[in-house]
Amino acid sequence: MTISRRVFLGTAAALAVAPVSTDAGAFDLDVAIVGGGVSGVYAARRLRQERPDLRVRLFEASGRIGGRLHSVWFPQAPHLVAEAGGMRFLQAHRHVSGLAGHLGLAARDYPVDRDPNRMLLRGKNFSQKDVRTGRARFAYRIPNADQRPGADYFQRAIANVLPDASHMTPADWRKIRTNFRFKNRSLKDWTNRDLLLQGMSAEELEFTEDASGYDDWVEGETGLDEMDYVFVHDDESKPFSTLVGGYQRLPLTLAERAAKAGAAIATRERLVSLRTRGTGFDLVFRDGHNRQTSLTVARIILAMPRRALECITEFPDAHEARFAALIESVTPILACKSLLLYQRPWWRDHGIVEGRSVTDMPARQFYCLGSETARPPSEPSNGYGVLMAYCDEKSVLTWKSLVTEPSPSGFTALPGDAPLVREVHREAQLVIGGTSLKPLAARFQDWSVDPYGGGWHYYALGHDGAIDGEAMLKPMADRNLFVCGEAYSFAQGWVEGALERAETMLQRHFGLRAPRWLKT
Repeated sequence: MTISRRVFLGTAAALAVAPVSTDAGAFDLDVAIVGGGVSGVYAARRLRQERPDLRVRLFEASGRIGGRLHSVWFPQAPHLVAEAGGMRFLQAHRHVSGLAGHLGLAARDYPVDRDPNRMLLRGKNFSQKDVRTGRARFAYRIPNADQRPGADYFQRAIANVLPDASHMTPADWRKIRTNFRFKNRSLKDWTNRDLLLQGMSAEELEFTEDASGYDDWVEGETGLDEMDYVFVHDDESKPFSTLVGGYQRLPLTLAERAAKAGAAIATRERLVSLRTRGTGFDLVFRDGHNRQTSLTVARIILAMPRRALECITEFPDAHEARFAALIESVTPILACKSLLLYQRPWWRDHGIVEGRSVTDMPARQFYCLGSETARPPSEPSNGYGVLMAYCDEKSVLTWKSLVTEPSPSGFTALPGDAPLVREVHREAQLVIGGTSLKPLAARFQDWSVDPYGGGWHYYALGHDGAIDGEAMLKPMADRNLFVCGEAYSFAQGWVEGALERAETMLQRHFGLRAPRWLKT
């Protein structure tokens, strides 16, 4: 089951479409917001709260508010909520943590790596504790020192690119990042893989990639992204948090507050045409019954990722050279999740209560849900367990090929004996340990489908996010058209990036002041 507006808001009327004002004026609406993900509903709520004089309406193409935040559960355990999309945040994410507190949404720890969790790479299986204490030895053709705590081959690779890196501060890096060149090439023109291979062996890089559980940072990032990460990134060794009852509660609560403040919210309304009209825009939407509605608006906020922008059928300005280059400045990262329901959390038989296990097989990461120590009394599991398999990039194709009748939305319910489910279950036993239990049911979320294109984004080869991200906020100098969301943010892959871009847009182009809850 998918978390619906009715479940969270108590009544469908909370998101009923308010009538569009027919006030005498040049436009039907002052502000149209397209996209019901977190950045879109945040903008709607802030605008109606701070600028009640504006006629604001939000349009969402699907029947679901939340975008790539998608909290789901199985009927047998309605409070055992799993995340088919974004799942966690750090306290350093000040927009997310501050907003959640402001909205009264309770948070709890989200376990990741725990000592009993497993790591299976190239046929060798060790506990995370073995890895952490240096007892693990995997079958990679690398020196033993590279598999011990404190291995420095990655730092040596960075020093090969930038010899003074270990002595530089983030401020030092910012001063030189734009014009810095390695072997006479800008770092934005290096793939991350090629750059790192200048200072480490292919086996060292493959070991690092496999052990991380992610392929995106090697396959999707540029050398400039990597160096930015070295100097300016949140400390991911700190504890992660999630929202009690599901991360999707954040956009659903924002939508509820926006509606109560007078913002109209329309679901199943897909933008199919966006054309300039004088100082404003002509918009055409098509609903789920293929009926079209035309509106004129003074300002438009496109809270949408790259692929959603490309799916607008008629959007002439998006084909202008500068705007087109900005749209293409990011690369969607393929990602998917499989959620398997079990009668009980069988991983406890192997000493695992919670957290993540990693493998180089297509499943890549397994998260054990249902017996976490941080679960409050309001989140009973009814004795059930959910195993989440989470992968990106090349592994996604493996799982897509095993879904015989995928849903166009990317979210597909599967029986416990479906081919995908059997393969995930098989890999899980190789990583975690054997069990006589069989999956009862499963859910599969594919984020590569339209209009998402991917689970998150990175700036593409040849692009500098510090420049293109700023330009994309208002891509046409003479038009009141704005783009916000995770895709073109400075915290790609995080809800924090989506909220920061929306807040920056509202302050810069709508004259709003920073909210009191946003800590500096």
